[in-house]
Amino acid sequence: MDSAIQAHFARSFRARLYMRVANSTVPLRLSRSSDKFSWGVTPEDDWLQAGGRQDSPLMDFHYLSATDDRLHYHITVPGRPQTKTLGVSRNGYLGFYWHAEVTDPWKIEPLRQTDEGLVCHLRDHRGYRVGAIKDTPHHSGDWVALLNVEEGDVYNFLLRQEG
Repeated sequence: MDSAIQAHFARSFRARLYMRVANSTVPLRLSRSSDKFSWGVTPEDDWLQAGGRQDSPLMDFHYLSATDDRLHYHITVPGRPQTKTLGVSRNGYLGFYWHAEVTDPWKIEPLRQTDEGLVCHLRDHRGYRVGAIKDTPHHSGDWVALLNVEEGDVYNFLLRQEG
């Protein structure tokens, strides 16, 4: 791993994560139970998705370790009303949990550092890359995609540190 990337990212920090689609940066968002009006069940809050009009949520990246080509973190969202940890559901969807215990780390695979931040792949503890599945229809009219480690189109992400 590049020594500049390791020096800048092999530590704990606060950041925003974005999905890269073509040459544009798409913010991530946390789902709300009011997002879907046609499901037979009410979806829960805080599934991690891409799309929408607001900036990506602020996340804490808690550094654990590194290998030659990966940085390992626990990823949390502060507050809401208490800290929630990013995990994977039984069917591969990414979501923030505060009832279930999340112990598996997330892996950041650096691809290149830019003026905007670190372009990378986001991988689960097994090494599966995060993919996107378009959420159609989304009541907002915005392009929204569900994030999943077992299916969907794989995209790069942009990790932008705050402060």
